[in-house]
Amino acid sequence: MSSIFKNRLNNLYNDIVKHDLHGLYITNLTNIRYLTGFTGSAAILIVLKESSYFFTDGRYIQQSKEQVNNANVTIISTSYFDSINRCNIFNEKSRIGFESDHMSYSYYDSMINQFPNIDWISTNSIIENLAAVKDSEEISSLQTAIDITDNVFKKIIPEIKVGVTEKYISTRISYLFKMNGADGDSYESIIAGGPRSALPHARPTERKFQKGDFIVMDFGALYNGYHADMTRTLVVGKPSTKHTEIYNIVLESHLNGIKTARSDIPCSQVDNACRSIIDQSGYGEMFTHSTGHGIGLEVHTLPRIHKNNHELLKKNHVITIESGIYIPDWGGVRIEDDCLILDSSCQPLNKSTKELIVV
Repeated sequence: MSSIFKNRLNNLYNDIVKHDLHGLYITNLTNIRYLTGFTGSAAILIVLKESSYFFTDGRYIQQSKEQVNNANVTIISTSYFDSINRCNIFNEKSRIGFESDHMSYSYYDSMINQFPNIDWISTNSIIENLAAVKDSEEISSLQTAIDITDNVFKKIIPEIKVGVTEKYISTRISYLFKMNGADGDSYESIIAGGPRSALPHARPTERKFQKGDFIVMDFGALYNGYHADMTRTLVVGKPSTKHTEIYNIVLESHLNGIKTARSDIPCSQVDNACRSIIDQSGYGEMFTHSTGHGIGLEVHTLPRIHKNNHELLKKNHVITIESGIYIPDWGGVRIEDDCLILDSSCQPLNKSTKELIVV
């Protein structure tokens, strides 16, 4: 694993040079984990052109020895700023980037007062763009998280029936994740039945499933820090003509996105491939969210799959493709897969059926 983090730091060094910087001051813990493997709750990482410096507190003496192998480790005795000053790692007039998306103004104000001779440069998503392209270890961890999600879905289907509550199914999913090798939930499961399935990010309640309900199930396992994110929609009892119509439109939209996605295709083109099917069906105003997003150490990360993002997909991006129709006071459908972007195709990593499941 040490070589993986070394490669990631080397890639970051190269980007630092491209941005005409002497270094990068990193406070976001997800980005620190990506670059070092550190999983604690407090740290700062300073990456310079030729070396890296890792700072944490006394709670993580042993953990930092075990996890951080490609940076100089300092255990702070007072404050982070004092410890950084004592290490004397900055040259005067150095151009040092900082993560403006992840730093409060009060922290920034303290930082520039502590290091007045540094030329501080605001940066956005340098590490996130690197992390969006997954290496083999990351793809393996994601595939394991996705496999666990598929397995739990298969196990939970027999428990979904009239009279069972959304909260019960959500709780059972959390339990089954851990019993099947996951670290836990990737996020709080969205289990929404009947009219509540028209709420794209509904939280599970004590509502009981009834005949005629669509049930939107959006859930994922967390494994080795990596997040799965899958959605399937079920129906309670025999589906009506309207159930079947709406479901098939969403499925066609979803499959068209998968057919379109590949390396060097704009994210907006994938969004359009999904959205155009739903627009043509007359339900365009009821597809109320973007078509997808990257997954990894965060459940929502780069790249963003929406109509205004014209950045190109890259090989080994792992994205969600999630089409939906949400009809107020009636119900909704969403179908979502986690997909690996390849040179000339898009490979869904989920194996769960996309046929309309009747419970």
